[in-house]
Amino acid sequence: MGATRRLKVGIYFNARRQQGGLYQYALTLVDCLYRYVPEFDYRLYHATLEELPLQTPGENWHRVNLSGRAIKTRLLAEAVLLSAARLGIRIPFSLIPEFAEIRNDHLDVMIYVKPGVHPFQWKYKTIFPIHDLQHRLQPEFPEVSQNGEYQRREYFYIRSIAMAPTILTDSETGKEDVLDCYKVNGEQIFVLPYIAPTFRSSQTTPEVLAHVRRKYSLPDQYLFYPAAFWKHKNHARLIHAIAILANERNVRIPLVLVGNKHGEYDGLVSLANSLGLHDIVNFIGYVPDDDMAALYHQALALVMPTFFGPTNIPILEAWMAECAVITSDLRGIREQVGDAGLLANPTSERAIATAIWSLSESPRLRHELIERGKSRAAQWTPQKFAQRLADAIQYTVTN
Repeated sequence: MGATRRLKVGIYFNARRQQGGLYQYALTLVDCLYRYVPEFDYRLYHATLEELPLQTPGENWHRVNLSGRAIKTRLLAEAVLLSAARLGIRIPFSLIPEFAEIRNDHLDVMIYVKPGVHPFQWKYKTIFPIHDLQHRLQPEFPEVSQNGEYQRREYFYIRSIAMAPTILTDSETGKEDVLDCYKVNGEQIFVLPYIAPTFRSSQTTPEVLAHVRRKYSLPDQYLFYPAAFWKHKNHARLIHAIAILANERNVRIPLVLVGNKHGEYDGLVSLANSLGLHDIVNFIGYVPDDDMAALYHQALALVMPTFFGPTNIPILEAWMAECAVITSDLRGIREQVGDAGLLANPTSERAIATAIWSLSESPRLRHELIERGKSRAAQWTPQKFAQRLADAIQYTVTN
């Protein structure tokens, strides 16, 4: 008898670096399949203009560069489809041409790394992730509801769910949200919890730590928050919490913020200045991936008072870098963190300040949280992540 044919698995990679956690998720997904699931024949369709910082040599990995062609067709299709939807017009045919490179590969399944127009425009057995449904759950945040963003997300999700045999969520909370918001069979949903990025350096040698400390002029002790300056990230309340500690307890704990200068950035700089915190609130801008582990490792804690989840990758990054975690008391985050972090009400500057004060005053508590975080992170390994994804692939092919 002849050898069993390998399943052909496509991965449509259209995530961009500026998309933060989504981009890290996409790279980690590819990296884990490459490292730990060798039994499939992969086609990696690279559909951005950015260089892909991953190498995938091997006879069962083939990379296809779609770049500019993919971007132009996607933008055109999105514009036409959304305009037609607003007018109540249904377009019964695909507006995105099936690239010859993809069509000729005769795929068994296609994995999309983010929601979008492709899962319901192309007729493949599909796996796609729903990272969150915050446009449904918290539409008061403009970044998920204004300028047509709510309608865009709804249009893509409703149609993609109808076409996809398999949906990935980050948690049981995420699965509950999908079941509550859309008509979907629970068996279609695979819970695939995030892991810390596997594709970048995690070195925290004395030499690396000293280099990063000099590079960013880091204070001896600091709180750390790497996040884009969107309203839901809740930087303003965090800065107010730092002010409470400075004014009421005479404790000035520096805060190091990482992120490009967009969104709420200008207003946050003005806020820090108006509260007399210009010397301890440090905006250090964009940071290369390879510096992140050292920034976490040397921090007093990650403080992440976000309003969004269900779960979040920076928490995992902190645990891997032996950094204590303070984050939001939200249902998905409770599922993720357990007892391995301090949880605070994100609507309360005082609650955030109290959590910071508790940690800063107790080296023992900080050490306990670091150890619990390391233990919790070790329960869900890259190998387990990859095997769960392989199970989803097999399920998709047979359904």
